[in-house]
Amino acid sequence: MFNYNYPTSKSFINSVNLMQQSVEGEKSDALFYEWLINNIPTDILTKKQSKSIKDTIESIREDEISHNKMFKQMYSQLTGIDAAPVEEEFIPPENFIEGIIKALNGELNAVKRYRQIMNGMPNLYFRDNIFNILTDELRHASLYNYIYTTVLDAQKQTK
Repeated sequence: MFNYNYPTSKSFINSVNLMQQSVEGEKSDALFYEWLINNIPTDILTKKQSKSIKDTIESIREDEISHNKMFKQMYSQLTGIDAAPVEEEFIPPENFIEGIIKALNGELNAVKRYRQIMNGMPNLYFRDNIFNILTDELRHASLYNYIYTTVLDAQKQTK
């Protein structure tokens, strides 16, 4: 008879370790989002475009703050200890486009990591939470693509 225990202890441990890594340094993240908002190239965008980009980045920032809280809570529920985020030094991007590319790549890398985390979760409560975060990350990647193309298009029109 086939006996399959899901998740395996190895995938569960891997998921918990990845979850710990996913608890991001809030200070560095806050500085990064603030930098993006303060460096929107308003000189080449319409007021409507600038406001839309600012609102979009603020919305993503709020989602990420919520995700961080959820990861901390789930980590604590699964391990009985608090997750300790590693604060990374904030290094500003060279320019706004580079910042958006960094953010876009960060979202796409998070999708891969969260898929691995989801595979090791012990029940639907945790899997559903991770799935919701994962789909937000996909939405964020699409929004960063919107910002990227809007700014590139504006740059082309000003040349």
